[in-house]
Amino acid sequence: MTAITRRPGEDATQPPPIGIGKLLRRSHLAFSKILRDRLKDHGVSFSEFVHLERLWYDDGLNQTELSRRVGIETASSTTVLDALEKRGFIRRERDMRDRRNVRVFLEPAGAEIEAKLLDCAAGINAIAREGLSKADIAAFFRIMAVIAGNLEAQGRGASRKASPTHAGKAPRARKARGTS
Repeated sequence: MTAITRRPGEDATQPPPIGIGKLLRRSHLAFSKILRDRLKDHGVSFSEFVHLERLWYDDGLNQTELSRRVGIETASSTTVLDALEKRGFIRRERDMRDRRNVRVFLEPAGAEIEAKLLDCAAGINAIAREGLSKADIAAFFRIMAVIAGNLEAQGRGASRKASPTHAGKAPRARKARGTS
C-alpha cells in the first residue's frame, strides 16, 4: 500500500484537505486497466461491455438514452453499437410509434456472454476488496454514495452539505449484480 503524500507541517492524525480525487483516479485507472485486459480475453472492449451491461438491465432502450446512460456521446455510441451489431450481440429497430427513435435489443449471443463478463468484473472486484472486512466494504459504499451525491448535486448547481441525513441515503439500489 502506498502512503498518502503529505505537505510538511500537516497533521498526520487528520485527513489531508485534498486527495480524494487523486485516490479515486488512481483506483479507477488500476481497476480499469485490469478490467480492459480481462475483457480483451473475451474479445470485448470496455465500451462494448458498458453498452451490453446497460442492455442486460434495460433491454430495448432507444439509442440516445442508451448513450446517455453509459455516459458517452451518441456519435461515439453509434460506432460501438455498429460493432456489437456486426458481431450479432445486438439488433437495432425503428420504434413503430416514433420512427425517429431507434431501439437497441440484445440478441441471444449478447445475452449469453453476460455471465462470463459479469464474472470477469466480479473477479476484479474481489481483488479490489482483498484485505477489507465486510464492514469496511459497506462503509466504503456508503461513503462513496455520499461523495458521489455531493458532487452530482454540486454539478446540478445545488448546494448539498454532507450531513447525517445524507450519509445514510444511498442511491436507489439496482439489481445485485453490479460490476465496478
